[in-house]
Amino acid sequence: MSYIESFLVRRMICRVPTNNLNRIFQAVPGQLPLDVAVADGLHQLLSAENQFWPDDDELREKIQKAPFYQFGRSQQRKMVLQRLEESYEHPEPVDFAAAQLTVEHVMPQSPGDEWLRMLGLTLTAVNSELSNHPFERKQGLLQGSHLEMNRRIAATERWGAKEILARAAELSDRAIALWPAPLRGVGRAERSRDWHLAHQVLAALPHGTWTSYGDLAAFLGSGAQAVGNHLASTPGVVNAYRVLTSEGKVSEGFRWTPEDEGGDVRALLIADGVRFTVHGAADPAQRLTADDLAVLVAEDDGQAEVGDSTQRTPGGGQGGETRADRFFRQLAADDSSETVEAVRALLARWEELGGWIGHGAGQVTTSAFLMLGEAGAPGRGVWPLTLYPGSGRGGTAEVVFQHLAAREPFTDRTLRAELLRRLNELEDVDIPEGKLELRPSFRLSVLEKDRNCDLLAETLTWFRDRWENRETT
Repeated sequence: MSYIESFLVRRMICRVPTNNLNRIFQAVPGQLPLDVAVADGLHQLLSAENQFWPDDDELREKIQKAPFYQFGRSQQRKMVLQRLEESYEHPEPVDFAAAQLTVEHVMPQSPGDEWLRMLGLTLTAVNSELSNHPFERKQGLLQGSHLEMNRRIAATERWGAKEILARAAELSDRAIALWPAPLRGVGRAERSRDWHLAHQVLAALPHGTWTSYGDLAAFLGSGAQAVGNHLASTPGVVNAYRVLTSEGKVSEGFRWTPEDEGGDVRALLIADGVRFTVHGAADPAQRLTADDLAVLVAEDDGQAEVGDSTQRTPGGGQGGETRADRFFRQLAADDSSETVEAVRALLARWEELGGWIGHGAGQVTTSAFLMLGEAGAPGRGVWPLTLYPGSGRGGTAEVVFQHLAAREPFTDRTLRAELLRRLNELEDVDIPEGKLELRPSFRLSVLEKDRNCDLLAETLTWFRDRWENRETT
């Protein structure tokens, strides 16, 4: 963070235009060197000559000569002065949040003749009193200031060119110590990505799914245009044609490489199980987001997902808020009372079936796992659903197909497909078959409908029965 702050502050002081900052920071994830720590790699990357991170010499020059007050935003200027003031480590520091400070010119903006050679900036809470007074008057007011930068000005006998240059030199030393310098001799920053992960995740796309340039870019930490350029120029990328625009359409810029001429893209997508709407767009329900893509290539160790992060929650608590209490408090903050009661009934029904409820340890957002098997027995537990409070969007039930694929008897894909079919019988639940290897979700609010509650209870009973009969299945 100190490198990023220095990069921005030094550029602001030295009046480097800001119009390319978006480009610079969007490119960072794909340009970071892979063989060094992230902080060191960021320092190296931002130091490239085409990133324009001012060095110590340029910073000194601009602090001495540039009209700092005229550039940047007022809050940026105050932040720079505040950081400089704090660097003096005054034994009784100013409470900047409470103090009513403004930026004051030691030389007035409408100076008389005696001020014409005077220049400087400081922070003060008595701007209106200082006004256009000569230095002696301002000196007296600044002597009573609690700000160290003001007191140092007040300690001088006069405020001429020599004193101004001395203050500029002192502030330059402090700025250089506060905001690290770029490295020397780095050269230009060039895009250099390892696209292996993109190829890996595209090759793993399940039947009946597609993704977008933006989703793939977000997964890689890249930009959508860079993804498109790479796919258009790299032969042999499996499923490259299944990367579409965010609207679910084939990009106008999509081209087969000469080595990969593959024919009509839409026909290939249909053959891969991708459905199309009446408007000619790929079914959005079959789209894989950046999070879905991450699941595709993540190594799932099953029980590690709940292991130490959950606890078996008894019916009562011994003082304080239990994890179960926290789960329902967070759920009630975002869902209707009908949904909350439906979830309570669902968890009670699960316990009647012989299951138990594990709750995640998260303080910000907790969770509830519908568990079967012995608590704390690695590799023995299994769970069909994980429930999450909504955090502003409504609670969800995550169907953990990915986890089930490594747990008997659900290593049998036909059983997972049957679970999918049963869940899709719930009104307003429509999970595409392409997400049978992932962890898709549906809204807990669907449980407000009695018919959906009954269907889900039947599905959980079926799931329990398959689990208990796993040795003979």
